[in-house]
Amino acid sequence: MQFGFRNGGMAAILSLLLFNSAAIAGPWTVVPAESTIAFSGEHAGNKFKGRFEKWDAVISFDPADLAGSKAVVTVALASAKTGDATYDKTLPTVDWFDISKSPSGVFETTAFRASGSDTFEADGTLSIRGVKVPVIFTFQFKATGDTAKLTGKTALKRTAFGIGKGSDADGTWVSLDIPVEVTVTLKKG
Repeated sequence: MQFGFRNGGMAAILSLLLFNSAAIAGPWTVVPAESTIAFSGEHAGNKFKGRFEKWDAVISFDPADLAGSKAVVTVALASAKTGDATYDKTLPTVDWFDISKSPSGVFETTAFRASGSDTFEADGTLSIRGVKVPVIFTFQFKATGDTAKLTGKTALKRTAFGIGKGSDADGTWVSLDIPVEVTVTLKKG
């Protein structure tokens, strides 16, 4: 590796610093089999739960470098599954996720802050159906060696994205607030 310095000692020191910095703040890879993005709510007084089966995340998170941390999560909205055939057929339609025009939802962080021991808040923007809404995601992050566990939650107002506005804008049938819970296992690299 060449740094363009004439002094080999300086290059070695910079090399060590860059290597150590990358080892701490480098990207994390999601372990899909141990990770979920789940949602819940109520329909006609009955509680429902669902999850997104297809999603991807690019995460570079270091509790010691919150300013340098970043996450972008892309969710395939058509992969939403509740286990109820009627719900699963309705979610992709024009009034709900409208996947023909907007197949993905994207959450991108803009800032992180510590809120306690191993707990953090991420400010970000969630884009669904072409509508961008500010979101605060509260989470716990625990790293052990090259593995980390991230668990977190937020609540979304579905009508802020135009979801269900045509058929149930006032929440008579489907709850307006939709809790989202995330459990992710991460590996370095």
